[in-house]
Amino acid sequence: MKRSVIKKFILFLIAVKSFSCSPEISVLVKNAIDSYNEGKYLTTLFFSEQALLENPEDKDALLIAAKAHLKLEEYENADNYIDRLSLLSDNPEIFFIKSQIKIGLEDYETALIYLIKYFEKDSKRKNELAYFNIAYCYYQLGNYEKALENYLMYSNLNPKDSETLLNIAYLYGYMGSSDSSVAYYNKVLSIDSTNFNALNNRSVEYQIKKNYKLAIADLELLSQFYPENTDVLMDLAKLKIKEKKYFGAINDLTKVIKLDSLNAEAYFLRGKTLLDLHRNFSACNDFFKAGELGYFEAYEMIRIYCLKK
Repeated sequence: MKRSVIKKFILFLIAVKSFSCSPEISVLVKNAIDSYNEGKYLTTLFFSEQALLENPEDKDALLIAAKAHLKLEEYENADNYIDRLSLLSDNPEIFFIKSQIKIGLEDYETALIYLIKYFEKDSKRKNELAYFNIAYCYYQLGNYEKALENYLMYSNLNPKDSETLLNIAYLYGYMGSSDSSVAYYNKVLSIDSTNFNALNNRSVEYQIKKNYKLAIADLELLSQFYPENTDVLMDLAKLKIKEKKYFGAINDLTKVIKLDSLNAEAYFLRGKTLLDLHRNFSACNDFFKAGELGYFEAYEMIRIYCLKK
């Protein structure tokens, strides 16, 4: 029984803001910006470099080059361009990009300093993604309350962002607030009814609350949406065994074995469940198979139940 940590939770967001071009902007920089907005970051760098050959102090070219390097995870290059820009401009976005670079380098304390400076400089707080990144930094530094506070701020600005809602739900659960966690998983599922992590983690919270009926119901849904996920089927079977729903557990374990014929634990658990139903012959077949596959606990069951005395 464990919560799945969603991928978005261990990634940080890089702002993808479309550039508004001023009339004075050069054709080369416009081409760089267009390429950036199309996700063509190497082409972005080509055009921005050409623009900087013509004018080494072109602020727009320096900014877009820094962003392109950041997208390519070339943090040292991004830092060089943003440092050049900082000598020419007091644009608050400089601090935001510096924070992104530090996050990429896993220097979360320094990233937080830049994000705070960004908010101080940008009183209008135009870039709401900063809340998300502050939350991420606090999470990495182990300050879960501050992480939650900033995810909530970001969510207030983006109430339909299911991945942020998922992070909030995860944090509430991690901090022991199962009721709040379930409430936020419900919000995620109202947006995306098949969300794997929301259903899986809500099932965990229900188990913590000892509401095994709802926990099983969530795992049943998951097994329908993801019928080839053996981990889900195993969790479902274990929970059914705990609740003495033996026939359902055997059905789920049989599905696991059909999907993964080398799953020794599935054979062992099915054997134990068959034993509870007094189907000793079939149980022993499963114990022998589990043992052959390296599940050594099976041999103790074989010794007790399967050897003729």
